[in-house]
Amino acid sequence: MLPSISYRAQPLSPAFGSPTARANFCEEDFVIVSFIAEFINTCTNAAYIFYAARALRRLPKDASFAAKSLYYGLGLVGVCSSLFHGLLSYHAQMADDTSMIVATSIVLQRAMTYQKTPTFIYWFSGLLLLAVITETTYHVIMDEQTVHELSFVFLIIAVAAKTRSLIKLRVQQLKDKKMLQKAVIFGAGCFVFGYLLWQLDFIFCTELTAIKRVLGMPWGFLLELHGWWHIPTAVGAHTFMIMIDVLTRDRVELLEGDFTLFGENTTVVRTKGD
Repeated sequence: MLPSISYRAQPLSPAFGSPTARANFCEEDFVIVSFIAEFINTCTNAAYIFYAARALRRLPKDASFAAKSLYYGLGLVGVCSSLFHGLLSYHAQMADDTSMIVATSIVLQRAMTYQKTPTFIYWFSGLLLLAVITETTYHVIMDEQTVHELSFVFLIIAVAAKTRSLIKLRVQQLKDKKMLQKAVIFGAGCFVFGYLLWQLDFIFCTELTAIKRVLGMPWGFLLELHGWWHIPTAVGAHTFMIMIDVLTRDRVELLEGDFTLFGENTTVVRTKGD
């Protein structure tokens, strides 16, 4: 039997007040420390911040704010999600949910307005902003998840579809197209895998909690499936953001290493017009 630490029989008293968020997940609240409600769900959000910082570090020194905003959005998701899972407050939940929509909308706006007329950019950006404000207002007032989750899924599908379109438009060599198409599949697969972990965590919460209490800490942490969904979704978001960023530049040198988790590969993919 592996050495372990038993979970507390009763939760600690919350250091920052009782939870007010409607949403709550399978991880038991305040059983590790008094100032973090869902410990693993909070800590795994570091993946978003890590990949945001990694991408910002790789940008050219003269990169525009538009390019940086993609990764600022990713980092914002990590910060807001950490606050939500750490505090379980209503306001932190709304900040977390809104950051997901805002970050994905920034990516979609960048992709959809590439090589478009100023009129199209103006109208598309305005309508997208209006849609984000409408969805956020409804979500804050009604405090329900269905419309929010459907909106997020729609944005993800739209980004994936436009990414494939940009690859066909901008990348000339067949081997380069194949590499980028694999990256699209990889990124989408990360989202699907992460969502599967989330659903398993929701459906089998009772059974998972019982097993976690038998295993004790830290082995029970491995079954905090909602927490672990943050990591593949961070990888997937990072993958799509890099592709959109690079494919919408005037001149592009895309390193294959950008699509590895930690590697520094130097294979270059050149786009049409380079």
